[in-house]
Amino acid sequence: MPRKTKEEAEKTRARILASALALFVKKGYEHTTFTDIAARLKMTKGAVYWHFETKEDLLIALVREMIEKFHSQLGDLSAQDLTFLQVTETIIARACRIVEDPKGAAFFLLLQTQVKWRADSMAEMRAKLLAHDTNGPYHCLIKAIENDIAAGRVRADVNPVALASVSMAVWTGLVRSKIEKFLECDLEQTLRETYGAMWESVKV
Repeated sequence: MPRKTKEEAEKTRARILASALALFVKKGYEHTTFTDIAARLKMTKGAVYWHFETKEDLLIALVREMIEKFHSQLGDLSAQDLTFLQVTETIIARACRIVEDPKGAAFFLLLQTQVKWRADSMAEMRAKLLAHDTNGPYHCLIKAIENDIAAGRVRADVNPVALASVSMAVWTGLVRSKIEKFLECDLEQTLRETYGAMWESVKV
């Protein structure tokens, strides 16, 4: 049998990721096995292992896809061009897309509620994600705030890590509240007003 072309391999990989995501959401991350994923695709378990060595690798690949989508939404901006207002505008748009997309919302809740990030068994995965999350919203916010400070737009005493952490905590909490139908106000407007207030508190 001829070897698969690169294009075919990429299509198979994408199908595996889509199947894994659907099963993670339906059965839970802990209760989904490679056998489940292979059966859903009518593939052998070995074929799944050929693309992903572990279930953790599957989850990391899904998270990286999410990070890459966010980064692509920043457009052609380089790290040196990022500003707090630009990055927050992008994550506001990202929040709206997530809550409007059932699959996006389900994956968000999966990461927030079903994956036991604090478990000792997840230590290696946490390390891998942290090492590859330099294009994610948190690190982009840190770089943007550093740029704003260097350009004199933000006070020099502002802590970029602290401001980025609070910004992401607000984002995560409001998105989750919206998905779970606890948020009684408009998500986009609330995020925009919150980040606007943060900006007013730190700008020069």
